[in-house]
Amino acid sequence: MRWLFLLLIVCLFSPQVYSQLALIESNEKYAIKENVNWIPDVIGNLLFYTENELFKAQKGQLPEFSQSIRSTGEITQLLPINTFKTILFSADQQQICFLDNTFSLNGNCIELEDYGIQNAKICAISARPNLLYVYDEFNSSLFIIDLVQKTTTQSVVNVQALIGETMNIKSLKEHENNIFLLDKDSTIYVFDMFLNLKGQLEEKYSALNFWNGYAVQLSEEKVVFHSLENKQITLTMECPASDKLRVHGNSFYFSRAGAISTYELKSQ
Repeated sequence: MRWLFLLLIVCLFSPQVYSQLALIESNEKYAIKENVNWIPDVIGNLLFYTENELFKAQKGQLPEFSQSIRSTGEITQLLPINTFKTILFSADQQQICFLDNTFSLNGNCIELEDYGIQNAKICAISARPNLLYVYDEFNSSLFIIDLVQKTTTQSVVNVQALIGETMNIKSLKEHENNIFLLDKDSTIYVFDMFLNLKGQLEEKYSALNFWNGYAVQLSEEKVVFHSLENKQITLTMECPASDKLRVHGNSFYFSRAGAISTYELKSQ
């Protein structure tokens, strides 16, 4: 009977394992020019941007509307908060600006130097209201700033010394109360929501994509799901040949040679 008790404990505290996963292709497809960046917004529409131009697609139509913005400086990132607000981060201006749902500026831009940030490289939104993660290349520092109170709530200086490796961070993302830093050598470092280092993921990744309790990566013509709770659990499924993957909820966006196709992930 003891082995039955142990099996029950394992089942209760193991991450959910999905026996059946299927990617269902939708009718939404897009063709884009080279050197155009794209991300899903909070409701699954796609936002596209170049250095000074933004445009939005919806239901396979491109563009739904566009906006040319030059006063904010070159666009480094777009960070959708909700359907009515998007953060625009400009590394060359070292500032963030707020855009409404027509991509018009909403209020004054925020200078990051006011938070003690000297050379911000990349940002990420938090599920906690008004908070923003910022990675500063000066002294490889990581900040959490409050955009309403205009204060720094948490910071860690010299992340490179903490990790013990030379770093070249290319993206940040919060997921399930952790913050993930993707280095250009494809290593992902994991911090908790108070910026305490928890470790790093074993696999190598080209982008920060997550689905439920899994880190997701492309591998040839497969999507591979690695459990964040149990490294022994890995799921694999076929996918279209792609160069890039973006995951938003159950929506999976694959791009290759300027074409983007969208799929919905169904699980049982």
